[in-house]
Amino acid sequence: MAATFAIAPLGAAHAAAATGLTTAVGWAHRQEDWLFALSVGRGLGAFDTEGTLRATLVWFPYDPAYSSVGMVAVDPSLQRSGIGRRLMDRLLADASGRTLMLVSTQAGRRLYETLGFRMIGSNAAHIGTSIASGPVEGVVAAGAADLEPIISLDAAAQGCARDNLIAALAHAGEVAIVPDEKGKPAGFAICRRFGRGHVIGPVVAGNGDDACRLVAYWLARRTGQTVRIDVPAEHTALADWLTNQELPRGGESPIMVRGEASSPQPLVRRYALVSQAMG
Repeated sequence: MAATFAIAPLGAAHAAAATGLTTAVGWAHRQEDWLFALSVGRGLGAFDTEGTLRATLVWFPYDPAYSSVGMVAVDPSLQRSGIGRRLMDRLLADASGRTLMLVSTQAGRRLYETLGFRMIGSNAAHIGTSIASGPVEGVVAAGAADLEPIISLDAAAQGCARDNLIAALAHAGEVAIVPDEKGKPAGFAICRRFGRGHVIGPVVAGNGDDACRLVAYWLARRTGQTVRIDVPAEHTALADWLTNQELPRGGESPIMVRGEASSPQPLVRRYALVSQAMG
């Protein structure tokens, strides 16, 4: 007889159980990482008849038209049981009318395709121990007055507004900018604690040189520490540079969308994601 599961909202009270579940599937997420995700996103959980959390999903509403989907994890003993599809069905109902974006595992791609998602690119994580050192010219720490233009730069690069997410990331981590001739941000990168070390992202810049300098700024401040940065496949120069910095590129993961993809503005580009879950 098939197991029975209830799909219900996931909140901060479930963070410890969610951390245990994702540790079991091999993720590096700390409880603090789960608490942050649940503070900026909307969680869903699959609970068995004893109330044990057996699967998770978090979706992140941005402007009224767009959301990112991530944190999809299923108890290893229940893989291919249909729980993931049930969570996605609930998400599609809750987020009806929105374009949904996600970074899939290769194993999950078929499921998402049956739900109407299509591949529009790929992403891979660069993970390693930072070896960079020394000053980086043309990059400075952001000030409080820089937050509004940083949010605008992100919206231009992403093609949708993510005001609350970017503000929360800036509060949780640290922000560096490339200032223009008037001292205003022309590009930025956020670095924050995550998993076993730090994650750098998003990285938004007007050109590849600025993107590399923004990343170098944070690598120089994280020497000897584990760093992760998720870089879409089209940014080959940044990916090659990171590999030379001993942050090798991992396996490619499909970037998928359901609905009409966002339309970034051409003046700035997204060189690194916030994370696979948040886009």
